[in-house]
Amino acid sequence: MRRHLVLFALGAAAVGFARDARAQGFQVNEHGTCAMARAGAGVAKPCADGSGMFYNPAGLVGRNGWTVSAGITVIQAGGGFTDDLTANTTDLTNSAIPVPHLFVQYAKDKYAAGLGVFVPYGLGTNWPQTFDGAFAGYDNALRNIYVQPTVAIRPHPKVTFGAGFDFVLGHVKLTQLVDLSENAVPGLGGATFGQLGVPPLTPFANGELVGNGTGIGGHFGVVVEPVSRVRLGARYMTAVKVDYDGEVDFEPYPTGITLTSGNPFGVPAGTELDAVVAGAFVAGPLLDQGGGASITLPDQFTGGVAVDVTPALTVLVDYSWVHWTVFDTLEVIFDDASLSGTTIENYENTHGIRVGIDWAATPKAAVRAGYIYHTGAAPASVVTPLLPEGDRNEFTIGFGYALSARFRFDAAYQYLKQQDRRGRTGEFPSGVEPDLTLNNGLYAFNAHLFGLTITAGF
Repeated sequence: MRRHLVLFALGAAAVGFARDARAQGFQVNEHGTCAMARAGAGVAKPCADGSGMFYNPAGLVGRNGWTVSAGITVIQAGGGFTDDLTANTTDLTNSAIPVPHLFVQYAKDKYAAGLGVFVPYGLGTNWPQTFDGAFAGYDNALRNIYVQPTVAIRPHPKVTFGAGFDFVLGHVKLTQLVDLSENAVPGLGGATFGQLGVPPLTPFANGELVGNGTGIGGHFGVVVEPVSRVRLGARYMTAVKVDYDGEVDFEPYPTGITLTSGNPFGVPAGTELDAVVAGAFVAGPLLDQGGGASITLPDQFTGGVAVDVTPALTVLVDYSWVHWTVFDTLEVIFDDASLSGTTIENYENTHGIRVGIDWAATPKAAVRAGYIYHTGAAPASVVTPLLPEGDRNEFTIGFGYALSARFRFDAAYQYLKQQDRRGRTGEFPSGVEPDLTLNNGLYAFNAHLFGLTITAGF
């Protein structure tokens, strides 16, 4: 459980984003259906629904009056793990994950202010308990909700600045099985149950970790219009340190093993092995207890350009960078010091390209589409059931329609196809540099995302 408290407290997730096992590292980028339909591109020209509070705070200036935008992205993830030895495939059992977003803003002339709620880091993965990776985690969820008051100003007709203050509310849940064969037998000088004949991957306990934390950060953006019909934009979201405090609850899990005569534990034939290990839940290491970790959610930068090819057609291209190398080594502390330790992650910075088009087909209707390529954050040595992520291609399409002068809706669909990548179901001990020796199979992953946003202007 030590390693996985750390991994999930990352932040991520998310996605929904909480969310799904998709996302670059644990990054989530779908925080407004208009922007989602054009592949999240728009740092130079955010949509007019208030989602600029995430995509670029400088993009709020423009439309006068109040704008209220609320929506949801539903993510259905699929995929699985194929074992090298058995060639058996275990499929993810994720349910559809809803991810809400909310933006409220007021703008007048060259000033604007607003409040946004979104989840840029999160994930969720669900595996069957029969999967070997259930000992790493089988029912996992992570969300980090950002509440961002935002202001923007246009000091010059060609230049706009924006900034926001991020208050982060973090939550993590991890459920995993505990392997009896790896645990020491009390009073036998460190010998493990596995050395006494208990088969590997024999579950005898179920552990659930639930934790919460908070953090503070900032978000800054700028938009420049150097020539007519061309806009350049950039935004930077700072890193956020989140201090998580959690509780770990352990419950017995039936081993299904009945001991025979002459067993190494010195108990009568017919005794259930569960009775031999019951003391671990009363006076042993598997007592319910508290734990905590301080995790830094990475900073991220996006720069891009928007070109109005015609008054009705805009083409947008963004480049994004996320500073995932902040996850080098992570430390977690439990009440029981024997469970505390340091996990080596060695995450890598990610890079992405987003290309989108936005076409006002009629005065009331808009059609959008886009493409994303993004690299993965986890190196090959740390691809696990918790986050089997990697390089991916994504395709988006959507439309918007003005129901009246005040109300409009936007809908979008996004398909994510991740490159298959090798990974593992086991874990390395605390403080040990991970390598490829435990990689024992191939992870496949894809996701379907559906978004809907309603926007009202007053």
